Amino acid sequence: MTLYTVDGGHRDRHEAEHFALDLAPSAVLLCTHVVREPSPHHAVSFELAEADFEELRDPEGGRAFRFPGQDALRGALPVRDLVASSAVDRVVGVGCTVTDDTVVDTRDYVRPVYADGLLTLHVTPASAGTVVPLEVEGGHVC
Repeated sequence: MTLYTVDGGHRDRHEAEHFALDLAPSAVLLCTHVVREPSPHHAVSFELAEADFEELRDPEGGRAFRFPGQDALRGALPVRDLVASSAVDRVVGVGCTVTDDTVVDTRDYVRPVYADGLLTLHVTPASAGTVVPLEVEGGHVC
């Protein structure tokens, strides 16, 4: 069993309980905790059986929204610089070929995913031979 703690900043204990139930519906143990600083609120902890999160141990398919070097991925930069300055392992073109010299216009929004065990940024063709990340800010699940 593994214990996890999440602080959603809930001021109401009942809301914190519902948050925990939504977050971990199969948890074998759910608790609320009073947090006094910086202002009083409730956090939750929960314990999951090994089988409940076995699938999540493998990052495959996971989408990174915070990762090392993310802040350096601003504006337009060549693939070689993007990979060298961040945790992104590779850049893969969808409908285009990508080389180390291909310029990625990040649009200041980069969300790579784990594919084949590598943190992978998928890109699509843009103007003047550049590429842009496949995921756009504010997109929705189809």
